Amino acid sequence: MHHRFSRREFLVAGGMAAAVSISRDALATPPANVVLPEVSSQASDKAAQHIVDMHVHFDEKNPNFVGDLVKVCERLNMTACVLTPFSNRKVIADAAKQYPARIVPFGFVDLDAPDVVKQVEELHTLNYRGLGELEFVKKPFTDPSYMPVYELANRYGWVVLFHTGIVLRKKFDEPEDVASYRMRAFHLEEIARRFPKITVLGAHCGNPEYEWAAEVARWNPNVFFDLSGSTLLKMHARLSEFRNIFWWSSTGWGSKAPEGDPGAFVKLVFGSDTGLDGIEGVLNQYRALFEACDVPANTQRLILGGTLAKILGLPE
Repeated sequence: MHHRFSRREFLVAGGMAAAVSISRDALATPPANVVLPEVSSQASDKAAQHIVDMHVHFDEKNPNFVGDLVKVCERLNMTACVLTPFSNRKVIADAAKQYPARIVPFGFVDLDAPDVVKQVEELHTLNYRGLGELEFVKKPFTDPSYMPVYELANRYGWVVLFHTGIVLRKKFDEPEDVASYRMRAFHLEEIARRFPKITVLGAHCGNPEYEWAAEVARWNPNVFFDLSGSTLLKMHARLSEFRNIFWWSSTGWGSKAPEGDPGAFVKLVFGSDTGLDGIEGVLNQYRALFEACDVPANTQRLILGGTLAKILGLPE
């Protein structure tokens, strides 16, 4: 199993004075000197809305992670899908029993591990709800050697979160067998079509191949993407360009969508992929996107929690 980079082990360059949390592919929380678009009262007045965060990594370095997470969840009225290394599986399985409204367990496994199928079977016995974030694979996501894992996930009706797009480099002065092309968003199309009982989620919306991600989501009702990572930061001044990527609102050119919502943006879900202290900042990034693209209130509700709540059987 791979050792994770802490999202707090990097400093932002360019004269910034403070350290900020960063995501697996890049920064997740905007630096202080970046001015995001103002958000309307309709978009910002969401304190009572139930949030479902699909992208919260278990922090092995924080001995009080569960307690700290629950505090954040209570403050934001949020349920966290906790992406948990197999070695910590029982910690989050127990926490999910204690805080069922706040924690949903997801298992992080190495798809190339020789015993990965047994790991997935054990996660199922522990009442895990899916897998993620699958990443750092040695072969493309569609390699035949990974199919037994997808077959199990399909049998269980699980949600599976895949890393898509550019990926960080752990070691700058040593060779490593990692390549972003193995995790391109278009690989998810084959998985979604072959295994229709899996809800396929792509982290980072294929960054920077957003159009591929959107088109795969458009024609596959079981495919969604989150916008965690660097995207909403680097595009903060041109968020309206996402109208051209998620273009098919009310055109009839999409597949079945949650609640029959005609908006193309309904193919997004909320994911933070940041430290616990950065989740609210990512929420504000999403809301800035909503403002820039005139995303309707009902679609916003589905993105921020409604879609995942229904898939996972959570109260909205």
